Parts: sequence; structure tokens; C-alpha cells
Amino acid sequence: MDATLPPLPALRSFEAAARLMSFKQASDELHVTPSAISHQIEKLERTLGVRLFHRLNRRLMLTDAGSAYIAKIGPAFDTIRSATDDISTRGTTDIVTLTAPPSFAELWLLPRIGNFLASFPDIDLRIEATLRLVDFAKEPIDASIRYGTGHWPGVRSKQLVVEKLVPLCSPGLAAGDSPLRSPADLSNHILIHSEQRLTSWSTWLRAAGFESVRPRRNIRFSQSGHSLKAAANGLGVILESEAMARDHLQAGELIVPFNPPSVDTAEAAYYVVTAPGETLPPKLQALESWLFQELNPDGPDQSAGELASELV
Repeated sequence: MDATLPPLPALRSFEAAARLMSFKQASDELHVTPSAISHQIEKLERTLGVRLFHRLNRRLMLTDAGSAYIAKIGPAFDTIRSATDDISTRGTTDIVTLTAPPSFAELWLLPRIGNFLASFPDIDLRIEATLRLVDFAKEPIDASIRYGTGHWPGVRSKQLVVEKLVPLCSPGLAAGDSPLRSPADLSNHILIHSEQRLTSWSTWLRAAGFESVRPRRNIRFSQSGHSLKAAANGLGVILESEAMARDHLQAGELIVPFNPPSVDTAEAAYYVVTAPGETLPPKLQALESWLFQELNPDGPDQSAGELASELV
């Protein structure tokens, strides 16, 4: 027997006939005549050098060789059918699977997903909100948004935006009974802490020259989204990234109550992280360019519109 595969039409005919136990039903499924099915199976039997069916008067019966053969090739055909169904439902779009910190996904990414889909109609997104560091070699993840200093071994990372922290509060709190005109006035208020931030209130106050400030109380949240909502509800003053608070600022729910001093803190930033390698596939080039542009509207990177036209 030749080491090459038997002819596909013969294999398809045998698989259908063995599954349905009928040449007639197999012919209906494959849109050929019963005679054609019979000829293809005879051809396969000659190729393999074994009989696959007992042809009885009114029914078929698999031989031992036929039973053994369909047990091996039947699951392979099932896999092909399943893969075909999956790829057919996907259509023409690529899919980017992206992980991002929960607060970033909720506060920044979710309101802007529509912009991405409009700019890149041939790319769909799947987003997992998580802080875990994924293993690109073992997981079906295309890219991650990570917050930190950029020192992650074994990955490719590109800085998206440097964190600029500013004090934020609701307009009502800033103009209330204890007005906020300088960092010294923070002693009359509750300070809200986002525990995921690399720069704490104490670090910021020390760098600003106001380390003697002692707040009235403190409240801490593990996620920036909760901290921002608490501040917008007038609970206290938060130290938060302008990028994360952008929508709250534009909506007037939060304000910067005083001109904050220039503070040199840790170089924390948001990064887009991918598997190591010099060349990104087009779908990740699109994602990376779009993220940079959205986070840096006045930045030098190529616009999403220009990149989208190149990817068509």
C-alpha cells in the first residue's frame, strides 16, 4: 500500500456509508448516486487491500476491518465538521483576545470599544478582566494591558501612557464647608486610596512637600473604579490617574480642586504586552496603535484611521 492518504472522495463515501449504514442515505447526503458511493468504496477497498463491508441482501454490515477503520477516521471527520462550523460562524473577522486590569477594562476600555470596532470592522475583541500575568506560550491570549514599571521578563512591552496622578474630588466637596485650595487643606478631608496604584497618598504628599498633612480619615479600595465612584459621590479626595479619571472629569463628576504641585514619583505606566518577537500580526498592530492614540490623543503614533486603511 502507498504511504499517501487514500482519495478523499473514497474516504468521504466510506465514512458516510458507515455512519448511516446505507449507500442510499450516504448518496443523498453527498449528493451523488448510490452507484457512485459503491464504486468509491470498492476503490477504497482495493487501495487498502481489505473488505470494509459485507453486502447483504437488504442491509450493510461492517467487516472487522471496516469497524476498526471507521473507529479511527470517524472522529477525524467529526473534528473537521466541528472546525468547519467554528470557522464558518467566525466569518471574515480576526479575533483579538485581550486581558486588562478590571478597573482599566471597566473605566477606560469599555466606553471606547465602539470606537475600535468602528475603526477596524474586520477585528473582533474578546476581553478578560484580570490582574494575573498570562503565559502567552501556553494560553490563547493575544495581548495584555499591564500597569507597572514595564519590567516583565520574556515578553514584548510597549509603553502606552505614563501615569500622571492628580488629586480629584466632587465639585460639591471642593466648594463645601472645608474648601480645597491647596494640599494643606487635605487635612480636613477623607483621603480615598486606590491600593493598586504604585504611588500612595503618603508618597505623593511627601514629594509635594506636605508630608505633615494628616487626613481626617482614610478609606481604601482594591480597585480604582470603586475609588473613583466613591470620590464622585462626595465621600472624599482621591489620588488617581488622569487617564483613568478622564470620563469622570469630562462629565464634571470630578474636578482637580487646586493646582497640584509638580511631583516626581515612580515611573508607573500602562503597557501593552505581547509574546516576544519583532513583528506583530496586523490585528495586534491595529490594537496597539489604537490604544496609543486613544490614550495619547496628541501623540505622534499613526492614527487608527490610517492603519485601518492599510489593513483593508
